[in-house]
Parts: sequence; C-alpha cells; structure tokens
Amino acid sequence: MRKLLSGLFFLALLILGLIALGEEAPNISGQAVFKGTSKAWNLKNLNDSLFNTTWQGERGEGSLEVLSPSPCYGLYISWTQQPQSFTVQTMQGAEWVAYQHYEATPIVHQYYPLNGLTALRLVPDSDDGKNFGISEISLLGKGETPAWVQRWEPTVEDADLMLLFAHPDDEVLYFGGLLPYYTAQRQLKVLPVSLSYASPLRRNELLNCLWSLGVKNYPVLGPFEDRYSFNLDKAYALAGRKKVSDFITGLYRQYRPEVVVTHDINGEYGHGMHRLCADVAEKAIAYANDPSRSPDTFKAFGAFQVQKLYLHLYSERSADVQLVMDWDLPLPAFGGKTGIELALAGYQDHHLSQHRYEQYKVEPRSSPYSCYQFGLKYSAAGPDILKNDFMENVLPQKLP
Repeated sequence: MRKLLSGLFFLALLILGLIALGEEAPNISGQAVFKGTSKAWNLKNLNDSLFNTTWQGERGEGSLEVLSPSPCYGLYISWTQQPQSFTVQTMQGAEWVAYQHYEATPIVHQYYPLNGLTALRLVPDSDDGKNFGISEISLLGKGETPAWVQRWEPTVEDADLMLLFAHPDDEVLYFGGLLPYYTAQRQLKVLPVSLSYASPLRRNELLNCLWSLGVKNYPVLGPFEDRYSFNLDKAYALAGRKKVSDFITGLYRQYRPEVVVTHDINGEYGHGMHRLCADVAEKAIAYANDPSRSPDTFKAFGAFQVQKLYLHLYSERSADVQLVMDWDLPLPAFGGKTGIELALAGYQDHHLSQHRYEQYKVEPRSSPYSCYQFGLKYSAAGPDILKNDFMENVLPQKLP
C-alpha cells in the first residue's frame, strides 16, 4: 500500500509538472517601469493597447530602459517601422552591459526571448533615435509563448499562390476566406502582398489580421503610398508606371507564384489602386518572361511564367471563366470555423481604424462585390472544369 501511495504521489507530481510546463506565459507589462533617455511624455504610449499611439526616440537619445519587479522571459515589440539594428543591455552591478545584439530586419512585429531579466535597455546602433519607434511593447513572464505573440517565419519562396491587394483590410473585404483556407487548411505556400506600405497603424492591423487567419510567413509590404483616385491612369501616375510594373515583375520572378489572385478589373467600387493591381498583375505575366523588362530582377532571378491569374468578380468573356469559392466550408484547422467567419472576425477584431467607414465590410455572397466571386483572366494551365479551386490544374485538389 505504501508503494502504491508513493507511486500515486509521484504520478500526481508528474501531472502537475506537465500542467505547469504547458502554462501560458503571463503578460507582466503592467508591472514594468519604462524610462526613456528621450522626452518622457510619450512613454505611456508603449503599453496602451493602441497602435495609433507610439513611443519615439529623439535624435541621439533613442534608448529605452525597462525595469520589472518580475523576471522577464520574453519581449514582444510592434515597431513603427522596420527595426534598425540594436542591442539589448542588462544591468550587471551598477553598469549596463551587452546582453544580445539584433540585426536590422524587415519584420516589424518581433519576439525576443529573454532569460529572466528584471532590468534591460534597448540601445539602437544608430544615433538617429527618430528611426527607433515603438507602437506597443509587451513583457512576458515564465511559461509557454502565447498564441497572440507573432513569431513570423521568413517570406515564402516558390509561392503556390500570391494574393495581391491594394491596402490593408482588402485581404478580407474582397477575398473572404482565401487566406485561412489556402494557408492553414490546405497548407500551401501563400504570399500576401499589400501594394501599399500604409501607416504604422494600418501595418500593425494588417499583421494582426493575417496572423489570426493562419498566415505565419511574413507578407510583402509594397513601397507605394495609399493615394486615392478613381482613374487607372491617375493611379499609375501617382505610383509611377515603371516603378509599379518593375515591382510586380520582380515579385513574380523572385517568389515564382503558380497562381495570382487580385482585385476586380474595375476596382470593385472604382478605386484606382484596386484597378492598378488588376492591370499590372496581368501585364507583369508577360513582363516576367521578357529579359528586356526589369533587367536587374531578370539578372537576379531569371524569367518566370505565372500559370494562372484570377480577378475578383471577373466574368467578361463568358460564364466559363467564372468561379465561386465556398468560404462557408468548416475548416478543421480552425476548429470548424468557416473561412467567412474568420474573415469577418479578422476585420472586426483587427482593422479597427476602418470601422468608421460604414461602407466597408467583408462583402457577403449576395453583394455586388461578393468576396465569393472570381474569374479566370489568364491561364497557361488550361480551363477550369470544377471551378471551385484556384489551384485547379496546378496542384492536386485537396478539398477538406
């Protein structure tokens, strides 16, 4: 009996240990004290859960000190722009000493593991503190990294599908359940491309939305300003016709997507930047195969042939090119939630800055701008027969 009790006690300890190991790391940011060598007025913006407020270093005075009564095992930062190289320092005796150095990266949401630090300082390599801005910062205690902490993988190579959209929020408004279905459910290599780099606020919203949709590889954020027009020629003039053509041609060559999906040729409600996406997406198919076009990216990556191009709402030639996606299918990868439910939640929970515009919404099946309706604008892989999969004739169909 004594051996049995001893065994049960050991088993109980083991179970409790396993439970403890699986506990999520708490967010201990509220306990921390932030000290900036720059002006202190904006330190409150570091942890207010608002991406439209930021902490910004001043020129020559960009470092940030963080003091916590509890040991910190993780640091999660939403930067206002691509983070420059910097060093994390920690306190040793009465002096700050180097703990870890980080190189510059294009990824603006970054997680940095720590080893129980209670005092740390972020010091940029450059003395230009104006390039050292933070939208949000979170400190984590001991435990498993929470699911909401974004630990981005590198941008996909040899993409199966590229989703090209004009602005943050278009990825759900007009393309519905595409991203959760093809990324998490189908496990394909999907490359989201936002033509507009947008503001820090909308960039943060986009990354949060993409993460919620199952995108784990970092998207491409284009270099173009979000400038409104109702005219395709005006949109090209604002973006720079050669610049935008070279950009998309280069993306095709570098990331080699089999299939490209983009906006309505009429820009949905007429937005010039949406029209530009559709127009340049088609033209760049020929450009990517032409050595005389964008010679720098041809030299770097060679020519490439996109197999298929789908446009939102496209149906100009005949019903034969029309495709209706079923975003109402339950997705086991998301516990049975549907693609349209995830798109709706992504917009509602993350694109908060756009809620003041009542006309913008995830377009339902019955809408003139339905996010279910697409058309095959170009194919080097033959016509669609089943008309329920962007990857038809390109990859084996693996519907849930």
